[in-house]
Amino acid sequence: MVQAPPQSRSHRPSVTVPAPPVTVENLDTGGYDDARLELLDGLCVLRPWPTPLRARVTSRLTRLLTQAATSGAHVLPAGVGVELSARCLLVPDIVVAPSPEVVGRRLRETPYLVVEVADASTRRYDRTLKLDLYRERGVPSCWLIDPDAATLEAFELVDGAYVTTSAADPRGEFSARRPFPVTVRPIELIDPPDAE
Repeated sequence: MVQAPPQSRSHRPSVTVPAPPVTVENLDTGGYDDARLELLDGLCVLRPWPTPLRARVTSRLTRLLTQAATSGAHVLPAGVGVELSARCLLVPDIVVAPSPEVVGRRLRETPYLVVEVADASTRRYDRTLKLDLYRERGVPSCWLIDPDAATLEAFELVDGAYVTTSAADPRGEFSARRPFPVTVRPIELIDPPDAE
């Protein structure tokens, strides 16, 4: 008796990426429209699908930031890329920008804030390469959230370098002033109060 191979539980589409060097224009003309696809100096990087925890934290923080946003600050939906140059495109988990205008799911102006929600497969990438590229672009604020540890680190650009301005542990809270006043309790992003 021959057994059929087990069926895959995942029905996610496969993605083909172009060979480097690649430009943002190549992505546009080639029809590469996967929100996980990033471009680092002409090299395509395909980020993994978000884990359920990462997706939940991103959704809750997006809602919190949207409620706190002041005039002139726009919280953009997940999947909006930040075009840093002709050969560099990053897709943060959350973007806060001066304008809601995006062209083809891309923001060309410098955002006020980018938020990266890490998981085991993206933690090092978010903390090193992406943080460095955001710094080079002059993004004033960057937050790194680790849902597994229930922590939030906030960085602000000071004299061309990112300086850690705050770190909140699982039971702590982070009160931001930029781009607008908001208080974030990391544990509530993971396990919200019963009122949700």
